[in-house]
Amino acid sequence: MKPLTFLVSFFRSHFKRHETKKFRSTYILPPPTVVWGIVGAVLGVERDGLIDFVKENNLTVGAELCSFKGLDVEKATLMSWDEGERTFIRTVEDFEFLIEPVFRIAIYAKEDLVNELKRRLEEKVIEFDLFGGISDYFLKDLNVEGHAKFERSTNVRGMIPIKLMDGFSEIVEGSRIVRVFYLNTMFYQGYNVEFKTKQPIKTVNGIAVWDFNDVEKFREGY
Repeated sequence: MKPLTFLVSFFRSHFKRHETKKFRSTYILPPPTVVWGIVGAVLGVERDGLIDFVKENNLTVGAELCSFKGLDVEKATLMSWDEGERTFIRTVEDFEFLIEPVFRIAIYAKEDLVNELKRRLEEKVIEFDLFGGISDYFLKDLNVEGHAKFERSTNVRGMIPIKLMDGFSEIVEGSRIVRVFYLNTMFYQGYNVEFKTKQPIKTVNGIAVWDFNDVEKFREGY
């Protein structure tokens, strides 16, 4: 097992929150299942094989929002085909999105996978296109970082289940804390915030990371 962190930036990003319907709010950072997809896209893993890939490589992931230039909302017209009426149904919805976000992605997985991922990122050899949650929210840049360390800690960044939270280790000016529903579990996502947890959890360079079994617990309701 080996850790790795890298920076990924988009011109815009929208990772739809599970609990929102008419107004499409965004997570302020990609949750674990989205990070699985990012890693899979770099390595050329098809969607129907992604879960097996995650389990086989013990892929443990997390993310934090490093910077962004703003948060905005735009109206979009969605079209769905009504077979009975033989016509398109048009609905207008509000999309929330981040402007030029930079995310730090944290990975802990089998060494062979991490080495190949690092090579592809450094050489910019990406198998499938990366998007910021929506197909026209294009990739801006990718950069592998230096030293990465895996450890269990009670001082973490990124996103954590609310039930694990025991306060804050650090809050700086311009910070943002968002309460979100992910799968079937309530979380806090933080920007410029370090959370304090009730017990040590898995981290890479201080970012909370989650494996397949963790995600299954979140699906059941943690």
